[in-house]
Amino acid sequence: MGRLSVAGRQSSLRNQLTMLVIVAVFGAVLLATGSFALREVEQYSAERSRELHANAVIFAATIAAPVREGDERRTLEALRAISALPHIDHIRVTTPGRGTFVELGGAVALEADAAKPGFFDRLAERSIVATAPVIDSGEQVGLLALTADTSELGDKISEIIWDALVAALFSATMALLIALRMQRGVTDPILDLVRVMRKVRETDDFGARAKRATRDETGELVEAFNDMLDKIQDRDARLLAQQQNLQKIVMQRTHELKLAKEAAEAANSAKSDFLATVSHEIRTPMNGLLVMAELISNSELPPRQKRYADVIVRSGKSLLTIINDILDFSKIEAGKLDLENIPVRPADVIADVISLFWERAQKSGVDLVSYVAPGVPEAIEGDPVRIAQVLSNLVNNALKFTTKGSVILAARRLTRDDGAIAIEFSVADTGIGIPQEKLSSIFEAFSQADQSTTRKFGGTGLGLAICRRLVEAMGGAIGVTSKEGKGSRFSFDVPARELERPRVFPRSLGDKRAIVALPGSATPMLVARYLEEAGISPQIVSDDARPTDELAYADYVFASPRFLEALSVRSGATHSGWTPARICISDLGDNAPDRLLSAGIAEDLIIKPIARHDMIAQVERIFDGRLRGSAALRSVRAADLKTPSFAGARVLAADDSAVNREVVKEALGRLDVDVTLAADGAEAVALVESNRFDLVLMDCSMPVMDGFAATAAIRRLADPARAKIPIVALTAHVEGEDKSWQRAGMNGYVTKPFTLATLASALAAHLKVQSAAVGAPISRSIAGPIIDSGPSLVRFNSFDEAALKNLSEMSSSGGDLVLRSLALFETHSREAMLRLAAAAKARDTKEIAAAAHALKSMSFNVGAKALGEACARVERSSADLAALRPLFRALRAAYATTAAEIPAVRKAFEPIAA
Repeated sequence: MGRLSVAGRQSSLRNQLTMLVIVAVFGAVLLATGSFALREVEQYSAERSRELHANAVIFAATIAAPVREGDERRTLEALRAISALPHIDHIRVTTPGRGTFVELGGAVALEADAAKPGFFDRLAERSIVATAPVIDSGEQVGLLALTADTSELGDKISEIIWDALVAALFSATMALLIALRMQRGVTDPILDLVRVMRKVRETDDFGARAKRATRDETGELVEAFNDMLDKIQDRDARLLAQQQNLQKIVMQRTHELKLAKEAAEAANSAKSDFLATVSHEIRTPMNGLLVMAELISNSELPPRQKRYADVIVRSGKSLLTIINDILDFSKIEAGKLDLENIPVRPADVIADVISLFWERAQKSGVDLVSYVAPGVPEAIEGDPVRIAQVLSNLVNNALKFTTKGSVILAARRLTRDDGAIAIEFSVADTGIGIPQEKLSSIFEAFSQADQSTTRKFGGTGLGLAICRRLVEAMGGAIGVTSKEGKGSRFSFDVPARELERPRVFPRSLGDKRAIVALPGSATPMLVARYLEEAGISPQIVSDDARPTDELAYADYVFASPRFLEALSVRSGATHSGWTPARICISDLGDNAPDRLLSAGIAEDLIIKPIARHDMIAQVERIFDGRLRGSAALRSVRAADLKTPSFAGARVLAADDSAVNREVVKEALGRLDVDVTLAADGAEAVALVESNRFDLVLMDCSMPVMDGFAATAAIRRLADPARAKIPIVALTAHVEGEDKSWQRAGMNGYVTKPFTLATLASALAAHLKVQSAAVGAPISRSIAGPIIDSGPSLVRFNSFDEAALKNLSEMSSSGGDLVLRSLALFETHSREAMLRLAAAAKARDTKEIAAAAHALKSMSFNVGAKALGEACARVERSSADLAALRPLFRALRAAYATTAAEIPAVRKAFEPIAA
């Protein structure tokens, strides 16, 4: 097949060369022959035409007299002499009156063509015509026309063409002989080169070479091809060497990558274990803190103490959110950010954020306020946690860079081009501002306006980058405007579907005026704006100014305690007529409003930070004429703080922590649940076998039998009713990607620390709600300052005073929970120390870690911080037996110190229990 292809190409190349020679030779001959024939025809035609025309003129003069006289005979005699001339085929004489006068010749006479005939016309006609006028005495009496035969012209042209063809054939023959001779010197080297190239292509043998037979251009082509093969062969050799070296490098790198991967996986596993451990240890004390704080908040309290409790609850929830964010960090790194789409109250989210930063702003002398515009819906769909996270970050940044002035958190309604609504949240401050050239990169990771800000103000530079990612994930956009030295305004918008229409102020029936006398640069404007929405005309005055007579024309006064005191002095001395309604606006923790309300100087009270619903409720009381007066100081029950009742329900709660059992018991008691407690999974299974329960709260991490094994054992019970009992996981671990509780057969989970709302929601999924009940009043020992005057003044070496105080506040009977926890700790800590010693003697690293973890958990639960930290160090180093010896000595010393200090702690809390 290859030979046929080469032969075909060889034949094609030779045919092309042969055809080229033939075309060139014949083309040249044809061109020369045509040119010669054209000149011959033109010359012949011109000579014959001139000759014929001359004869016509001569004979026209000869026959002039006979024609004039009309003598045909004489005319014919004269013309017969003409007919004797060669090539004359026809003679005609015409006169004006008679037409054809005489005519001689056998051929048909042709009409004279005025146009000059062409080359091919002359060859085709084979005759020419010449005419001459017959003139006698200066007068034309006729016309003589002579027709001559030109057929000899065609014969002559044929001879010329024949000669040309003979010459062309001779020339072509000679050219072909020369071309065939040249082909061996031109085509043979090329065809040889083609054969070598085909061989290289088919065999990949770059060692083949073509032979150079000539020193002309084809020889240079062969030489260039051989050079190319040399370079390719050299390149292949180098590539092969590089490939072999690369394989070694890849194997080495693969080994290193495998080691690095194993190390990274181990580090990631260690990180996950660390986060889970930290979560467990933080959530255990937070369980009691958050639940008890919520119970306090739901109890009967004066407004100020209730606000304190609300701040504790919100702070605890915010801390819990931070813990969840830390544990969810791997998802954020992977770009898997899950968003909720649940009802959100923008005003409540803003109020919560303001409450979290209020104390910090007050200490810094910054006026922190919030404003919710009238069009903002009361409720929308969205993710309240993410919105609050972004707002908290922005407010935190604003306070960080603002040393005086104000920070304003606001929300307003936007309508997009497609008719959809969005809520724009903004945080404006009067801080240091941002240079214009830094605005474009302010939302990038690790970016701050100036590198010195990290050293001066702190922070990692990640906050705004995280804000942008969260806002974009919610379908919105974030931006900033700023002027250096004047402040900044960060704003972001999120799409919103309105679930509840905006709540508006009631309108007054007539013109009302109000005086606003408050400290700060933003709070007075905020109050004035809300009053304008209510149809009240506000006038802002300085709170340290002396009251003037124009107050007599005001219907309402919204003022600080200082201004109201000055107003009461002036009114008592100089004015006994109309007194405007006086609303005291005070800071959180200020005792002056108590005195003013009791003395009748103030008629109602608003505690900062001021929220929109606070102003709406206040204006409604004003318009309804029901200002609270001193009743604002009395304990009140909030209608929205009712908890559901599960009266008659029997619940088994299994938890290995005594503190957690006490917390669960009190929380379930608030929900009117009949509670039975179990200390481990085995006990829980036995209780389910012998008793009837409506639901089981099962801790997942317990000794003897953990919650998963206990659930499996319950599901295997013979009694179908007991086997199918609802089991809810109660754990300090966050639910991960592996839904362990679900695979174990549990029906749900509650993450510790839990709130009454989350616990009630978990119960409501399986139990029937009987009614909405209000929790019982809580002891005054918790709400009042008695604890602050007790153990908080005592300083311990081994115990954390704050942890002991929090433990005391979890109980409705004050320090009783502390005493019970200490008693449990004394018993179980001795057992844990014996277990730890036995594990160390057996050199069982797994048992050492478990024993240290158990002792650490109970130590931190009762506030034995030093012992807990010592246990944590042993737990972390349990795999290294050589490093444990000094750690065991430190742990035993910490245990001895802690045990010696327990009597002092018990003595400090006995008065509270009594």
